[in-house]
Amino acid sequence: MKLDRIVPIVTTTRMQQTRAFYLQQLGFELSYDHEHYLGVRAGPKGSPELGFMLPDAEAPKVCDGEGITLAFAVADADRECARLRQAGVEIVQQPTDQPWGARSFVVADPNGVSIYISHVIPAAVEFAAAVR
Repeated sequence: MKLDRIVPIVTTTRMQQTRAFYLQQLGFELSYDHEHYLGVRAGPKGSPELGFMLPDAEAPKVCDGEGITLAFAVADADRECARLRQAGVEIVQQPTDQPWGARSFVVADPNGVSIYISHVIPAAVEFAAAVR
């Protein structure tokens, strides 16, 4: 299968809180804005995108945030962490150097979805061979 794009979609009843968090706190742009579906993207058209929808017949269960993590790669995780902390976002995990080659921290969106925000650092020897 050849895909043109992948858009993860979270089913939620917290549309207003989700909209505010991704637009105001994380700085995403609107790609689709309807009472049933919210699309946000990390920059201009063609940038990575996320979707949020109200429960319906196709997706009746609301996401409780368990078992899903979104990974966002940034230029400087420490700077983003400081900016988000200043904006009042709760930091779930403080910035940490990871042996697999990331400096990362974690926040949670209004739906409980973990957001792992990181930048690349040198990987420990035991992880270097896994990088492709």
